[in-house]
Amino acid sequence: MPYTLSTKREARIMLPTSIANAHNDTRYSGLLCGYYVANTNYYNIPPADAHLNASRLRPVGVVSAQPFAEAVPAAMHRALNLAKAEIDTSLTPEERIRQRKAHRATPEEQAEARQHLFNLLREADPAGAICHDAVPALLGFWDGDTLRLFQIDSLREVIIEKFALEMDVFSRNVGILENAVMMKKGALFIGCGSVGSLVAVELAKAGVGRFMLVDNDIFGYHNICRHQCGVYDVGRYKTDALEERILQINPYAEVRKFNCMIQEVDRGEIFSFCNPDTIVVGGADNREGDLYACDFALEIGMPFISIGCWERAFAGEVFYCLPQGHVTYKGFLDAVGYESGRVTQNRRFYTTEEDLAKVSFEPGISADINFVTIVAVKMILDLLNRDTPGYVQRLLPSLTQYTLICNTNNPEVGGEQAEIFSYPLQVTTSIYID
Repeated sequence: MPYTLSTKREARIMLPTSIANAHNDTRYSGLLCGYYVANTNYYNIPPADAHLNASRLRPVGVVSAQPFAEAVPAAMHRALNLAKAEIDTSLTPEERIRQRKAHRATPEEQAEARQHLFNLLREADPAGAICHDAVPALLGFWDGDTLRLFQIDSLREVIIEKFALEMDVFSRNVGILENAVMMKKGALFIGCGSVGSLVAVELAKAGVGRFMLVDNDIFGYHNICRHQCGVYDVGRYKTDALEERILQINPYAEVRKFNCMIQEVDRGEIFSFCNPDTIVVGGADNREGDLYACDFALEIGMPFISIGCWERAFAGEVFYCLPQGHVTYKGFLDAVGYESGRVTQNRRFYTTEEDLAKVSFEPGISADINFVTIVAVKMILDLLNRDTPGYVQRLLPSLTQYTLICNTNNPEVGGEQAEIFSYPLQVTTSIYID
Protein backbone atom coordinates (compact mmCIF):
# COMPACT_ATOMS: atom_id res chain seq x y z
CA MET A 1 0.00 0.00 0.00
CA PRO A 2 2.39 2.75 -1.15
CA TYR A 3 1.67 6.25 0.10
CA THR A 4 3.73 9.44 0.20
CA LEU A 5 2.81 11.90 2.93
CA SER A 6 2.22 15.43 1.64
CA THR A 7 2.91 17.01 5.00
CA LYS A 8 5.76 17.25 7.47
CA ARG A 9 3.47 17.39 10.49
CA GLU A 10 3.82 14.60 13.01
CA ALA A 11 1.01 12.08 12.77
CA ARG A 12 -1.59 12.47 15.52
CA ILE A 13 -4.70 10.51 16.39
CA MET A 14 -7.73 11.23 18.56
CA LEU A 15 -8.63 8.00 20.35
CA PRO A 16 -11.52 7.42 22.77
CA THR A 17 -10.41 6.31 26.21
CA SER A 18 -12.38 3.09 25.70
CA ILE A 19 -9.70 2.11 23.15
CA ALA A 20 -6.62 3.98 24.35
CA ASN A 21 -6.72 2.82 27.98
CA ALA A 22 -6.33 -0.65 29.44
CA HIS A 23 -9.41 -1.62 31.47
CA ASN A 24 -9.25 -4.29 34.21
CA ASP A 25 -6.49 -6.24 32.48
CA THR A 26 -8.32 -6.06 29.14
CA ARG A 27 -6.77 -4.29 26.17
CA TYR A 28 -8.51 -3.37 22.94
CA SER A 29 -7.58 -5.20 19.75
CA GLY A 30 -9.29 -4.88 16.40
CA LEU A 31 -10.04 -2.29 13.73
CA LEU A 32 -9.75 1.46 14.18
CA CYS A 33 -12.60 3.09 12.23
CA GLY A 34 -12.74 6.81 11.59
CA TYR A 35 -11.33 9.25 9.08
CA TYR A 36 -7.98 10.76 8.10
CA VAL A 37 -7.16 14.40 7.22
CA ALA A 38 -4.20 14.28 4.86
CA ASN A 39 -2.94 17.87 4.98
CA THR A 40 -2.75 17.84 8.79
CA ASN A 41 -1.71 14.15 9.08
CA TYR A 42 -4.51 13.71 11.61
CA TYR A 43 -6.71 10.70 12.41
CA ASN A 44 -10.03 10.84 14.27
CA ILE A 45 -11.54 7.66 15.73
CA PRO A 46 -15.01 8.32 17.26
CA PRO A 47 -16.44 5.92 19.87
CA ALA A 48 -18.23 2.92 18.40
CA ASP A 49 -21.44 3.69 20.35
CA ALA A 50 -21.79 7.26 19.03
CA HIS A 51 -24.78 7.87 16.71
CA LEU A 52 -22.77 8.91 13.66
CA ASN A 53 -23.18 8.42 9.93
CA ALA A 54 -21.37 5.11 9.42
CA SER A 55 -20.89 5.82 5.70
CA ARG A 56 -18.44 8.61 6.57
CA LEU A 57 -16.18 6.30 8.61
CA ARG A 58 -13.78 3.67 7.32
CA PRO A 59 -11.08 1.38 8.74
CA VAL A 60 -7.79 3.30 8.96
CA GLY A 61 -5.81 0.94 11.18
CA VAL A 62 -5.80 -2.05 13.46
CA VAL A 63 -4.56 -2.85 16.95
CA SER A 64 -2.80 -6.22 17.06
CA ALA A 65 -3.23 -8.68 19.89
CA GLN A 66 0.53 -9.30 19.82
CA PRO A 67 2.57 -7.54 22.53
CA PHE A 68 4.89 -4.81 21.31
CA ALA A 69 8.10 -6.56 22.39
CA GLU A 70 7.19 -9.69 20.41
CA ALA A 71 5.95 -7.92 17.31
CA VAL A 72 8.73 -5.31 17.02
CA PRO A 73 12.21 -6.79 17.51
CA ALA A 74 14.95 -4.54 18.82
CA ALA A 75 16.68 -4.72 15.46
CA MET A 76 13.83 -2.69 13.96
CA HIS A 77 13.88 0.12 16.50
CA ARG A 78 16.29 2.24 14.50
CA ALA A 79 14.08 2.08 11.41
CA LEU A 80 11.07 3.05 13.55
CA ASN A 81 12.96 6.00 15.06
CA LEU A 82 12.69 4.41 18.49
CA ALA A 83 16.40 4.00 19.18
CA LYS A 84 17.99 7.30 20.19
CA ALA A 85 21.61 7.95 19.24
CA GLU A 86 24.00 9.11 21.93
CA ILE A 87 25.62 12.15 20.40
CA ASP A 88 29.11 13.15 21.52
CA THR A 89 28.76 16.77 22.66
CA SER A 90 32.49 17.34 22.27
CA LEU A 91 32.19 17.08 18.51
CA THR A 92 31.79 20.07 16.23
CA PRO A 93 28.29 20.81 14.90
CA GLU A 94 29.25 19.42 11.48
CA GLU A 95 30.58 16.21 13.06
CA ARG A 96 27.41 15.82 15.13
CA ILE A 97 25.27 16.12 12.01
CA ARG A 98 27.32 13.41 10.32
CA GLN A 99 26.98 11.21 13.42
CA ARG A 100 23.20 11.60 13.41
CA LYS A 101 23.06 10.74 9.70
CA ALA A 102 25.22 7.66 10.29
CA HIS A 103 22.77 6.49 12.97
CA ARG A 104 19.76 6.70 10.68
CA ALA A 105 18.32 3.52 9.25
CA THR A 106 19.45 2.67 5.75
CA PRO A 107 16.89 2.50 2.93
CA GLU A 108 17.23 -1.30 3.07
CA GLU A 109 16.48 -1.33 6.81
CA GLN A 110 13.48 0.94 6.29
CA ALA A 111 12.11 -1.24 3.49
CA GLU A 112 12.57 -4.35 5.65
CA ALA A 113 10.80 -2.71 8.60
CA ARG A 114 7.94 -1.52 6.41
CA GLN A 115 7.45 -4.97 4.93
CA HIS A 116 7.51 -6.50 8.41
CA LEU A 117 4.74 -4.11 9.57
CA PHE A 118 2.69 -4.82 6.45
CA ASN A 119 2.91 -8.55 7.18
CA LEU A 120 1.75 -7.93 10.76
CA LEU A 121 -1.07 -5.74 9.41
CA ARG A 122 -2.31 -8.56 7.19
CA GLU A 123 -2.20 -10.98 10.13
CA ALA A 124 -4.23 -8.59 12.30
CA ASP A 125 -6.62 -7.72 9.44
CA PRO A 126 -7.16 -11.00 7.55
CA ALA A 127 -10.38 -9.72 5.93
CA GLY A 128 -8.45 -6.91 4.24
CA ALA A 129 -10.67 -4.12 5.52
CA ILE A 130 -7.72 -1.71 5.46
CA CYS A 131 -6.99 -1.85 1.76
CA HIS A 132 -7.43 1.74 0.53
CA ASP A 133 -4.41 3.66 -0.76
CA ALA A 134 -5.83 7.07 0.17
CA VAL A 135 -5.04 6.62 3.87
CA PRO A 136 -1.65 5.63 5.35
CA ALA A 137 -2.46 2.59 7.47
CA LEU A 138 -1.88 2.40 11.23
CA LEU A 139 -0.72 -0.60 13.20
CA GLY A 140 -0.90 -0.72 16.99
CA PHE A 141 0.53 -2.85 19.80
CA TRP A 142 0.23 -2.88 23.56
CA ASP A 143 3.47 -2.21 25.45
CA GLY A 144 2.30 -3.20 28.92
CA ASP A 145 -0.63 -0.84 29.62
CA THR A 146 0.49 1.63 26.96
CA LEU A 147 -0.94 1.56 23.45
CA ARG A 148 1.61 2.38 20.72
CA LEU A 149 0.52 3.16 17.16
CA PHE A 150 2.73 3.33 14.07
CA GLN A 151 2.08 4.89 10.68
CA ILE A 152 3.47 2.19 8.42
CA ASP A 153 4.42 4.26 5.36
CA SER A 154 6.30 6.92 7.32
CA LEU A 155 7.69 4.44 9.90
CA ARG A 156 6.80 6.98 12.61
CA GLU A 157 5.08 6.49 15.94
CA VAL A 158 1.78 8.34 16.11
CA ILE A 159 1.06 10.80 18.92
CA ILE A 160 -2.09 9.61 20.73
CA GLU A 161 -4.51 12.18 22.14
CA LYS A 162 -7.16 10.58 24.34
CA PHE A 163 -10.68 11.87 24.75
CA ALA A 164 -13.96 10.98 26.42
CA LEU A 165 -16.52 12.28 23.94
CA GLU A 166 -19.34 13.30 26.27
CA MET A 167 -16.94 15.06 28.67
CA ASP A 168 -14.73 16.75 26.09
CA VAL A 169 -17.43 18.01 23.71
CA PHE A 170 -19.23 19.87 26.49
CA SER A 171 -16.24 20.66 28.72
CA ARG A 172 -16.59 24.41 28.09
CA ASN A 173 -20.17 24.31 29.43
CA VAL A 174 -19.17 22.94 32.85
CA GLY A 175 -20.33 25.22 35.65
CA ILE A 176 -22.96 26.80 33.39
CA LEU A 177 -24.86 23.87 31.87
CA GLU A 178 -24.19 20.46 33.38
CA ASN A 179 -24.03 17.70 30.78
CA ALA A 180 -25.69 15.01 32.92
CA VAL A 181 -28.68 17.33 33.39
CA MET A 182 -28.86 18.62 29.82
CA MET A 183 -28.75 15.14 28.25
CA LYS A 184 -32.14 14.45 29.87
CA LYS A 185 -33.67 17.63 28.42
CA GLY A 186 -35.66 17.43 25.21
CA ALA A 187 -37.09 19.65 22.47
CA LEU A 188 -39.88 19.00 19.98
CA PHE A 189 -39.53 21.14 16.85
CA ILE A 190 -42.53 22.23 14.81
CA GLY A 191 -40.66 23.22 11.66
CA CYS A 192 -36.96 22.73 10.84
CA GLY A 193 -36.34 25.78 8.68
CA SER A 194 -34.12 28.79 9.33
CA VAL A 195 -35.45 29.27 12.86
CA GLY A 196 -35.81 25.63 13.88
CA SER A 197 -32.43 24.59 12.51
CA LEU A 198 -30.56 27.30 14.43
CA VAL A 199 -32.39 26.50 17.67
CA ALA A 200 -31.66 22.79 17.26
CA VAL A 201 -27.96 23.34 16.58
CA GLU A 202 -27.59 25.69 19.57
CA LEU A 203 -29.44 23.29 21.89
CA ALA A 204 -27.19 20.46 20.70
CA LYS A 205 -24.17 22.61 21.60
CA ALA A 206 -25.72 23.24 25.02
CA GLY A 207 -25.88 19.47 25.56
CA VAL A 208 -29.61 18.82 25.09
CA GLY A 209 -29.89 15.07 24.51
CA ARG A 210 -33.36 14.48 23.03
CA PHE A 211 -34.82 15.90 19.80
CA MET A 212 -38.05 15.33 17.89
CA LEU A 213 -38.03 16.96 14.44
CA VAL A 214 -41.31 17.54 12.58
CA ASP A 215 -41.25 19.04 9.06
CA ASN A 216 -42.52 17.83 5.69
CA ASP A 217 -40.35 20.16 3.57
CA ILE A 218 -37.38 19.23 1.36
CA PHE A 219 -34.17 21.24 1.58
CA GLY A 220 -33.50 23.31 -1.55
CA TYR A 221 -30.90 25.74 -2.85
CA HIS A 222 -33.08 28.67 -1.86
CA ASN A 223 -32.80 27.53 1.79
CA ILE A 224 -29.00 27.59 2.00
CA CYS A 225 -28.54 31.30 2.72
CA ARG A 226 -30.71 31.13 5.88
CA HIS A 227 -30.34 27.54 7.11
CA GLN A 228 -27.76 25.62 9.18
CA CYS A 229 -27.39 22.99 6.44
CA GLY A 230 -25.72 23.35 3.04
CA VAL A 231 -25.24 22.23 -0.56
CA TYR A 232 -24.71 18.54 0.23
CA ASP A 233 -28.15 18.48 1.90
CA VAL A 234 -30.14 19.70 -1.12
CA GLY A 235 -32.86 17.19 -1.97
CA ARG A 236 -33.01 15.68 1.51
CA TYR A 237 -35.82 16.10 3.98
CA LYS A 238 -34.94 18.95 6.32
CA THR A 239 -35.38 16.58 9.24
CA ASP A 240 -32.72 14.21 7.86
CA ALA A 241 -30.26 17.01 7.16
CA LEU A 242 -30.77 18.56 10.57
CA GLU A 243 -30.44 15.21 12.34
CA GLU A 244 -26.95 14.84 10.90
CA ARG A 245 -25.98 18.35 12.06
CA ILE A 246 -27.22 17.57 15.58
CA LEU A 247 -25.32 14.29 15.78
CA GLN A 248 -22.11 15.89 14.53
CA ILE A 249 -22.27 18.06 17.66
CA ASN A 250 -23.76 15.61 20.16
CA PRO A 251 -23.28 12.05 18.83
CA TYR A 252 -25.08 10.58 21.85
CA ALA A 253 -28.31 12.50 21.25
CA GLU A 254 -31.61 10.74 20.58
CA VAL A 255 -33.29 12.09 17.42
CA ARG A 256 -36.78 11.16 16.23
CA LYS A 257 -38.03 12.44 12.84
CA PHE A 258 -41.44 12.88 11.21
CA ASN A 259 -41.66 14.09 7.61
CA CYS A 260 -45.17 15.47 7.91
CA MET A 261 -47.16 18.25 9.55
CA ILE A 262 -47.44 18.17 13.33
CA GLN A 263 -51.18 17.51 13.10
CA GLU A 264 -50.37 14.24 11.28
CA VAL A 265 -48.00 12.87 13.93
CA ASP A 266 -49.52 10.12 16.03
CA ARG A 267 -50.37 11.53 19.45
CA GLY A 268 -48.95 8.42 21.09
CA GLU A 269 -45.54 9.19 19.56
CA ILE A 270 -45.69 12.72 20.94
CA PHE A 271 -46.75 11.64 24.40
CA SER A 272 -44.04 8.96 24.58
CA PHE A 273 -41.35 11.54 23.80
CA CYS A 274 -42.56 14.50 25.83
CA ASN A 275 -42.34 15.19 29.56
CA PRO A 276 -41.95 18.28 31.79
CA ASP A 277 -38.21 18.38 30.87
CA THR A 278 -39.13 18.83 27.20
CA ILE A 279 -40.02 22.08 25.44
CA VAL A 280 -42.12 22.49 22.30
CA VAL A 281 -40.48 24.91 19.85
CA GLY A 282 -42.94 26.42 17.39
CA GLY A 283 -41.18 27.66 14.28
CA ALA A 284 -43.66 26.59 11.60
CA ASP A 285 -44.60 28.85 8.69
CA ASN A 286 -48.14 29.22 10.03
CA ARG A 287 -49.73 30.00 13.39
CA GLU A 288 -52.08 27.03 13.19
CA GLY A 289 -49.23 24.58 13.74
CA ASP A 290 -48.01 26.49 16.79
CA LEU A 291 -51.55 26.73 18.16
CA TYR A 292 -51.98 22.95 17.88
CA ALA A 293 -48.56 22.36 19.46
CA CYS A 294 -49.25 24.63 22.41
CA ASP A 295 -52.43 22.73 23.24
CA PHE A 296 -50.71 19.37 23.67
CA ALA A 297 -47.70 21.00 25.40
CA LEU A 298 -50.00 22.32 28.12
CA GLU A 299 -51.89 19.02 28.22
CA ILE A 300 -48.63 17.15 28.94
CA GLY A 301 -47.40 19.84 31.34
CA MET A 302 -44.38 21.27 29.53
CA PRO A 303 -43.35 24.73 28.33
CA PHE A 304 -44.08 26.06 24.85
CA ILE A 305 -42.32 28.76 22.84
CA SER A 306 -43.22 30.26 19.47
CA ILE A 307 -40.65 32.11 17.34
CA GLY A 308 -41.54 34.08 14.23
CA CYS A 309 -40.06 36.82 12.05
CA TRP A 310 -41.87 39.79 10.61
CA GLU A 311 -41.50 40.87 6.99
CA ARG A 312 -37.87 41.03 5.85
CA ALA A 313 -37.02 40.05 9.44
CA PHE A 314 -36.76 43.72 10.37
CA ALA A 315 -38.19 42.43 13.66
CA GLY A 316 -39.42 39.21 15.23
CA GLU A 317 -41.60 37.98 18.05
CA VAL A 318 -41.17 35.37 20.75
CA PHE A 319 -44.05 34.09 22.86
CA TYR A 320 -43.72 31.49 25.61
CA CYS A 321 -45.95 29.97 28.25
CA LEU A 322 -45.63 27.53 31.12
CA PRO A 323 -48.28 24.92 32.01
CA GLN A 324 -49.63 26.99 34.90
CA GLY A 325 -50.15 30.67 35.52
CA HIS A 326 -49.62 31.94 31.98
CA VAL A 327 -51.77 33.16 29.12
CA THR A 328 -51.95 30.38 26.49
CA TYR A 329 -51.00 30.81 22.84
CA LYS A 330 -54.68 30.94 21.94
CA GLY A 331 -55.19 33.73 24.47
CA PHE A 332 -52.20 35.52 22.99
CA LEU A 333 -53.62 35.28 19.46
CA ASP A 334 -57.03 36.46 20.67
CA ALA A 335 -55.28 39.52 22.11
CA VAL A 336 -52.93 40.47 19.26
CA GLY A 337 -54.75 38.99 16.29
CA TYR A 338 -53.79 36.03 14.14
CA GLU A 339 -51.86 38.15 11.65
CA SER A 340 -49.96 40.89 13.56
CA GLY A 341 -46.64 41.42 11.80
CA ARG A 342 -45.50 37.83 11.52
CA VAL A 343 -44.85 36.35 8.11
CA THR A 344 -47.22 33.39 7.89
CA GLN A 345 -45.46 31.58 5.09
CA ASN A 346 -42.03 31.50 3.49
CA ARG A 347 -42.80 32.43 -0.09
CA ARG A 348 -40.47 31.08 -2.76
CA PHE A 349 -39.43 33.05 -5.83
CA TYR A 350 -38.11 31.52 -9.04
CA THR A 351 -36.70 34.20 -11.29
CA THR A 352 -33.89 35.06 -13.70
CA GLU A 353 -30.56 36.60 -12.72
CA GLU A 354 -31.69 39.81 -14.44
CA ASP A 355 -34.78 40.16 -12.24
CA LEU A 356 -33.19 38.83 -9.05
CA ALA A 357 -32.42 42.27 -7.64
CA LYS A 358 -36.09 43.30 -7.99
CA VAL A 359 -37.41 40.47 -5.82
CA SER A 360 -38.19 41.10 -2.15
CA PHE A 361 -37.41 37.84 -0.38
CA GLU A 362 -39.16 36.71 2.79
CA PRO A 363 -38.60 36.64 5.66
CA GLY A 364 -35.11 38.21 5.67
CA ILE A 365 -31.38 37.62 5.71
CA SER A 366 -29.78 35.09 8.00
CA ALA A 367 -28.11 37.65 10.28
CA ASP A 368 -31.48 39.25 11.07
CA ILE A 369 -33.31 35.95 11.55
CA ASN A 370 -30.51 34.68 13.77
CA PHE A 371 -30.57 37.71 16.08
CA VAL A 372 -34.23 37.09 16.83
CA THR A 373 -33.68 33.36 17.18
CA ILE A 374 -30.66 33.57 19.51
CA VAL A 375 -32.67 35.61 22.01
CA ALA A 376 -35.28 32.82 21.90
CA VAL A 377 -32.55 30.17 22.42
CA LYS A 378 -31.48 31.90 25.64
CA MET A 379 -35.10 31.89 26.79
CA ILE A 380 -35.42 28.18 25.93
CA LEU A 381 -32.39 27.33 28.08
CA ASP A 382 -33.97 29.26 30.95
CA LEU A 383 -37.27 27.40 30.48
CA LEU A 384 -35.60 23.98 30.31
CA ASN A 385 -33.63 24.70 33.49
CA ARG A 386 -36.41 26.44 35.41
CA ASP A 387 -36.21 23.74 38.11
CA THR A 388 -32.48 22.91 37.85
CA PRO A 389 -30.73 23.51 41.20
CA GLY A 390 -27.95 26.09 40.94
CA TYR A 391 -28.93 27.32 37.47
CA VAL A 392 -29.02 31.12 37.18
CA GLN A 393 -31.75 32.43 34.87
CA ARG A 394 -30.42 34.72 32.13
CA LEU A 395 -33.44 36.35 30.52
CA LEU A 396 -36.75 35.18 31.96
CA PRO A 397 -36.65 37.39 35.07
CA SER A 398 -36.50 40.41 32.77
CA LEU A 399 -38.55 39.46 29.71
CA THR A 400 -42.32 39.04 29.59
CA GLN A 401 -44.34 36.34 27.86
CA TYR A 402 -44.42 38.32 24.62
CA THR A 403 -41.13 39.81 23.46
CA LEU A 404 -40.51 41.85 20.33
CA ILE A 405 -36.96 41.89 18.98
CA CYS A 406 -35.99 44.62 16.55
CA ASN A 407 -33.22 44.44 13.95
CA THR A 408 -33.82 47.89 12.51
CA ASN A 409 -36.36 50.67 13.03
CA ASN A 410 -35.77 52.06 9.55
CA PRO A 411 -39.13 52.39 7.71
CA GLU A 412 -37.36 51.77 4.39
CA VAL A 413 -36.87 48.18 5.54
CA GLY A 414 -39.82 47.53 7.82
CA GLY A 415 -42.41 50.05 6.66
CA GLU A 416 -44.62 51.91 9.12
CA GLN A 417 -44.44 49.08 11.67
CA ALA A 418 -40.72 49.72 12.12
CA GLU A 419 -41.51 53.05 13.74
CA ILE A 420 -42.89 51.36 16.87
CA PHE A 421 -39.29 50.68 17.93
CA SER A 422 -37.21 53.39 19.54
CA TYR A 423 -33.83 52.16 18.31
CA PRO A 424 -32.24 49.29 16.34
CA LEU A 425 -31.63 46.02 18.21
CA GLN A 426 -34.31 46.89 20.77
CA VAL A 427 -35.68 43.99 22.86
CA THR A 428 -38.94 44.86 24.57
CA THR A 429 -39.45 44.13 28.27
CA SER A 430 -42.79 45.79 28.94
CA ILE A 431 -45.50 44.11 26.83
CA TYR A 432 -48.01 42.28 29.00
CA ILE A 433 -50.96 40.18 27.84
CA ASP A 434 -53.92 40.47 30.15
